Amino acid sequence: MVLIFPVLAVLSAAQTLAIVGENSQPDKAATIAPWDGSAQAHFAKAAYQGQLAQNPATAEPPADWMADLALEAYRSQPLVPGALAVIGAAQPGDGNAPFWNAAAKISRRDTLLQGMLLNSHLQADNLDGAIRVLNQILQVRVEQRPAAYIALTQALRDPRSVDTFVDILGTGPDWADGFLVAASRDKEALGNLGLIRQRLSDDIVDPKTDRRLVHAFASAGEFQLAYDLYARLSAERPEEVDGWSSEIPPFDWTLVDQAGFRAQVLGGEEELQLEIARGKGGVFASRILPARSRALSISGRHDLKPQQQADKLEIAVSCVDGDAPIAQGNLTGGTIALDATLPADCGFVKISLSGRAWSYGQRITGSISTLSISFGE
Repeated sequence: MVLIFPVLAVLSAAQTLAIVGENSQPDKAATIAPWDGSAQAHFAKAAYQGQLAQNPATAEPPADWMADLALEAYRSQPLVPGALAVIGAAQPGDGNAPFWNAAAKISRRDTLLQGMLLNSHLQADNLDGAIRVLNQILQVRVEQRPAAYIALTQALRDPRSVDTFVDILGTGPDWADGFLVAASRDKEALGNLGLIRQRLSDDIVDPKTDRRLVHAFASAGEFQLAYDLYARLSAERPEEVDGWSSEIPPFDWTLVDQAGFRAQVLGGEEELQLEIARGKGGVFASRILPARSRALSISGRHDLKPQQQADKLEIAVSCVDGDAPIAQGNLTGGTIALDATLPADCGFVKISLSGRAWSYGQRITGSISTLSISFGE
């Protein structure tokens, strides 16, 4: 058996939220119709939820009087889900799974019933069943999604969860994008998250979510995983290796956008417009690319002014996992030219343009042409 105790601990917290969070008025209902089975079931259910709320760490059986009231309600109205939830909770834990599976089919909206079914799956180490119950809860309890996302992300760390997530997310639930974004923040879940995304059709995931996934994978150092998704998203658009596209960084350009320090492409133009105010500076454009060979050449032109300061701007090439540039040079005389020999173990290369305007000089303004970026044989 695969041990997933951290997963079960967090899932149990989500289960507690599900089973104690019902909003109802059972006291009023029981007063109006004291002999009605539905009112009795609501009363027993609310009482049990109150008991659970006092000790959220465990799902203790209901008090005897609660179970008796639920049985009385069941005799009157056998299909009331609240009564079934309390009756099932009063039974011994071993061998209870068939009861919960059958009872849960009566109502997929009753949170106590779904919560107890979830608890049954957790006790049986049934990760697939637990995730599917959380899916049901997510569909009817929108306010609990943030907590449920945490539980699902913990479950995602377990390789057994991948097929289940693909099956559920493939149906396009409205919580899918929110969960994918939340899960992308967990480094331990990124590998399985990447496997899931590879198996989902593109129309299931919002493009904004995909861009966040690319960024999350790259930020965690999973560059191949990030680039595979980037390449998939880029397959339908024109090839822009030499352009200034910043649609999906970091494999498209990351451009600075600050007050007095801005690099941007204005509508309809191909050049990069640059402004560096006095005393401002740093990296203003960067891009990561897979190292297709060990030889890299970059060339371009610019008309940045004043020339004395523009000549001090730099272009550099480095491996994404390296500390120092492999090659660097200045943007002198209006030209950009840099050749680099990449190490054999350099899987991805980062191209950076940077510089600063002197605090006692003029601001730097002008444009940079599209760069020609080529890898040799």
